[in-house]
Amino acid sequence: MIELSLRYTGDIPQKEPFVCVVTETGSEPHTRGANKFIKNDGKYYIGGQILSIINQNGILEIGEILIVFPNEKLIQRFYGPKVNGNTILLTEKCDQVCMMCSQPPKNKDYLHWDLYLEAASLIPDGGTLGISGGEPTLYKNQLLQFLIDCIELNKNLQINVLTNAQHFDENDIDKLLILNKNVLWGVPIYSHIASQHDQIVGKEGAFLKLKNGFNCLLMSGSRVELRTVLMQENYAALPKLAKLVSRHFLWVERWAIMQLEPIGYAKIDWPTKFVDTTLYPENLEQAVMIAKASGIYASLYNFPRCTVPPNIRDSCVNSISDWKQKFIPECKTCSQKNSCCGFFEWYDDKSGYKSVMRIEE
Repeated sequence: MIELSLRYTGDIPQKEPFVCVVTETGSEPHTRGANKFIKNDGKYYIGGQILSIINQNGILEIGEILIVFPNEKLIQRFYGPKVNGNTILLTEKCDQVCMMCSQPPKNKDYLHWDLYLEAASLIPDGGTLGISGGEPTLYKNQLLQFLIDCIELNKNLQINVLTNAQHFDENDIDKLLILNKNVLWGVPIYSHIASQHDQIVGKEGAFLKLKNGFNCLLMSGSRVELRTVLMQENYAALPKLAKLVSRHFLWVERWAIMQLEPIGYAKIDWPTKFVDTTLYPENLEQAVMIAKASGIYASLYNFPRCTVPPNIRDSCVNSISDWKQKFIPECKTCSQKNSCCGFFEWYDDKSGYKSVMRIEE
């Protein structure tokens, strides 16, 4: 598990938050004027001052982009070239209360727009940045302008934004048009039945607002990834949702079917929410095959490859971010470990899958 927020000891002359890039003594990385956070013989220096990282797993790699908050003695790891999952947590506020939310809403924001923009401008060509919450579009106008500014400074940057898409309207279409090559909107849909979707997200009328949001994204030519979290609440009807997707969402880039993450609200009454696909794979298999037959690229997120039938394993994605990924003993000699997402750091085999076993060649 990689720690994203690091505490340090030592004094930095600059007291305002700033962006920097980890480099080595004498090296000149592509920093475009950023401060240098120098790594030398296992020690870290900035402005001639030595810093000691407190976190046990706080080993910084060359080329990492950091945001430093001197008053809090805090280092935020913004972007790492070798990291799977570089994401800005923009806010913890949300206008939904999803029954399986991995990060329950809190009244907290992290709206460091200028710092994020400077850091995003330093991401190398081909890099991808994520933005999540909470619900980022609670700050829709600032967010859209931020995305436009990011692309102006870094034209090849790819940005993935997770949103419930309920706040878009026709006035946003012109800005969405500017973003449609660089931004992928990850939008959840949990059921083909409006009342069931509303119940899962804890908000009456959410499904109707979602439809309006989809219309704006479609009219603007936006790139969209549908996202469906799997749980007992919607598993029985998953093939019917697949049919809805195959009829009305041929325009989306892909459909991500996601295994439940054992944290946050999902842990409450976990046995009544978790679907063990090693015991009950049929509906998942059917949904993936329906999507494929209609030409929709269906991806399985957060499913270790051994937990789904062999004929849909090619849909599994290495999706669990490095900072919360682990492998269990059965993985050590598995032939497909290198292409597998593994398990969440907080996975407990006592309450998890009943039939996990290594895959032989």
